[in-house]
Amino acid sequence: GVGLVFQDYALFPHLTNLQNVMFGLSDLTKAEALKEARLALARVDLEPLANAYPHELSGGQQQRVALARAMAPRPGILLLDEPFSGLDRRLRDQVRADTLAVLRDARATAIVVTHDPEEAMRLSDRIALIRRGQLVQVGAPDELFMRPRDLGVARFFCELNEMESTARAGRVETALGAFPVPAGISDGPVVVAVRPKGVSLTPSGCGIAGRVVERRFLGEIDLVEVKVAGLERPVVVRTPDAGHAAKGREVGLQVDPAEVLVFAATGA
Repeated sequence: GVGLVFQDYALFPHLTNLQNVMFGLSDLTKAEALKEARLALARVDLEPLANAYPHELSGGQQQRVALARAMAPRPGILLLDEPFSGLDRRLRDQVRADTLAVLRDARATAIVVTHDPEEAMRLSDRIALIRRGQLVQVGAPDELFMRPRDLGVARFFCELNEMESTARAGRVETALGAFPVPAGISDGPVVVAVRPKGVSLTPSGCGIAGRVVERRFLGEIDLVEVKVAGLERPVVVRTPDAGHAAKGREVGLQVDPAEVLVFAATGA
C-alpha cells in the first residue's frame, strides 16, 4: 500500500513507458494491468508516449512516468524522495505543479523529502522539519515561516540579517532599531534576525543611515547590500525597485517590525 518515486526515477531502460507503469500491477490480469497503466499515463498526460522508451523522454517526462508507475497500484501513501532535484529550474517549477495537480486529483497522501524550502512550501499542507535526525517543528507552511521555533528553522526558510544583542525589560536595542522581545524569552543575550524583505530603502536622511556597497539585479527583485554603522556585515535588502540606490550612495533604511524575529542566544 506504499508507492515510491525515486530521486533518479529508476525506470527500466529496456521496458516501454507502458511496461514500466505495469510493473507494479502484477496482481492484476494482463488486460486489467494494461487498462490501469494507460489510465495512470493519461493522468500525467503521457498516454501518447506509452510505447516509447525512457531514454526517448525528457527529464520531466521521465519523472511523470515514475509518478504514474508509483500511483498505478493506487497506494494509500506515496513517498517521493527529492523527485525534482535532477531537473533544471524552469522545468522543475512546471513538473512540481503538474505533480501537485495529479496528487490532489488522486486524493493521495504524499510524503515528499526535499532540501528546498520553496519546494516544501509550494507542495505541502504540512511541513515536518528534521535536523540531525530529530523532528524540530511540524506545522503548516505559513506557521513555520512566520513563527519558527528556533533560529535554525528561520534560517532554513529565509536568508536573514542577524545581530547579537541583549534583551532588557522586554526590549532589545540593535543598530537597526529597538524591537519588542517575544514572551518566554528572558533578559540576556539574544539574536535578532531581520528578513531582507522587511528592510526598505529610503532617501538619505530618512531612517537609519547607511551606504550602498553592492547592488545586484535579480530579475523580479534587486538585491542591495548596505553598510550600517555598528554592524560588521552589510544589511541585505530585497526590494522590487532599488531606485536611487546606486553603489556608493548614502541611503536610509526602515525596518518592518513584523519581519523581525528574536531568539535566545542559546537557541542559535
